[in-house]
Amino acid sequence: MKRTTVHHGKIPLLVALMGVFLTSPASSFAQPAIIAVRGKIASLTGQELIVSSANGDVKTILTDKTVIRAETPIQLSEISSGMYLGTTATKQADGTFLASEVHVFSEDQRGTGEGHRPLGSAPQSGATMTNANVEHVEDVEIKDIKGRLISLKYKDGAVKVLVPPNIPLVKRVRSDRSALKNGVEVSLQGAQSPDGAVAATQITVRTEGR
Repeated sequence: MKRTTVHHGKIPLLVALMGVFLTSPASSFAQPAIIAVRGKIASLTGQELIVSSANGDVKTILTDKTVIRAETPIQLSEISSGMYLGTTATKQADGTFLASEVHVFSEDQRGTGEGHRPLGSAPQSGATMTNANVEHVEDVEIKDIKGRLISLKYKDGAVKVLVPPNIPLVKRVRSDRSALKNGVEVSLQGAQSPDGAVAATQITVRTEGR
C-alpha cells in the first residue's frame, strides 16, 4: 500500500493564504452605487449630459440602454380603470386620501415601487406615496370638492384617493434624446462611478412646476 506523506510545515502557509483570500475587502467586489438625481439640464454634448442639481452639477453618461420618458399633462377624465399610477396624498378624517399630484406610469413601468408608504422626501409631513393599479373610478363631490374617487389596489392592500381637478396630472410616455433640452427639469437614476459620473439607466423629463 502506498503511503501518503503530509508535510505539516506547509499547512500553516496554506491556511494563511486561504485566510487572506477569504478576508479580502468586500469593497473590491462592490457594485457601483445606484443614485437618483433631480435638476435642470445644463448641456448635452454627445453622450455627456450635465444636470444642475441642488448639490451641484452632475455629469451623466447616456448609453444605448438609457430609457428616456417624458411627462405630458392629462385631464382628470382620462384617469381610468387598469392604469398603473403613483399619487402623493394626505389621509382625511373619513379614511380616504386627498391627492396633491398624480402621475400615470408608462406601461413598461407597471409594478414600479408598488405599495403604500410615507412620502420619502417628507416622511414627517403626513403625506403618503401610493403606487398601485386603478381598480375603479367614480365622479363624486365630497365637502365641496368635485373630483374623481379612485380605488387603488396594491399587493398588500387597497386605498381610496380623491383626485381634485386642480392638481398636477401627468402621464409618462416613452421618448428619446430630442426631449433632453437645455433648461428642462429631469429626474434620473443610474450607477455612479468612483469619479462621480452617473451612467443613466432612466431619465424622466418633468412637466413644468412638478
